[in-house]
Amino acid sequence: MALTTTQRSPDSTAGTGLPDPPQPAPNCDVCGALIQQWRQATEVGSPAYDLSHAVDLAIEIRRHPHNWKKGRTT
Repeated sequence: MALTTTQRSPDSTAGTGLPDPPQPAPNCDVCGALIQQWRQATEVGSPAYDLSHAVDLAIEIRRHPHNWKKGRTT
C-alpha cells in the first residue's frame, strides 16, 4: 500500500494548517479579546500555543452574535 501525503492549503496560517484568522467584528470588545487569545494560541513558542484551542476560539468568534440587540424594545 502506497503512502500518500496531502499538501497544506496555500491560505493556511504560518504553516500551522489553520485557515486564515477569523475576522472579528469591528469595535467589539469580546471579539477583540478572542482574536488576541487566538493569536497567542497559534503562535509557535507561546506558552498559550494550542491549535485545538485556536480552532475553538475561531468558532466562537465566527458565532459571536453582533445583532442581538435587534428586536429589543427598551
